[in-house]
Amino acid sequence: MTKKVLAAMAVTAALLVAAPAAANAENYTDGTPCKLDLSVVQSGDTARVICRPGTWASSEEVAWTATGEDGASIRLAATSTVTFTKQAESDGSDVLAVTLPADATGVYSIVGHGQASGHTCAVSLTVLPDDAAVPASDVGSQGLAATGSTIAAWAAWVGGGLLALGGLTVAIAAWVRRMRAS
Repeated sequence: MTKKVLAAMAVTAALLVAAPAAANAENYTDGTPCKLDLSVVQSGDTARVICRPGTWASSEEVAWTATGEDGASIRLAATSTVTFTKQAESDGSDVLAVTLPADATGVYSIVGHGQASGHTCAVSLTVLPDDAAVPASDVGSQGLAATGSTIAAWAAWVGGGLLALGGLTVAIAAWVRRMRAS
């Protein structure tokens, strides 16, 4: 019986030592090497694709491609084309500014492909539709939007008066009770 208990303790100790090492074998909690600073934007806005150090080989050329509805109007960095080649930093990082067209809608895919390393990194950017204009009938006399309140001003005064009357009644009742007690 003692041999079985000792064997079970040895197996348990081995698992307790090996499990953290196995869990740390792959850095799966860090996410993708390239991320957007904003994943949801309005049309016409600019987002940045940020690639952490080591994503690309040192100073390699990275070919960036953007696709989506009206993808030809996207500007990558300072160009007006859809495909743009840019050199990564010496530590393998990169930052790419992406300016969307004023009429952009839907989801845009931005993919970088390392020319030397062959590494590919993709991100998706969602464009929110522009807000619709407010009809003139919804604008109040001061230019502010109507809040939709349906309570008349006189009803507020009546409610406030009833509340004050109730407070006065409670105060008088307390005063009368003290007078009778003395």
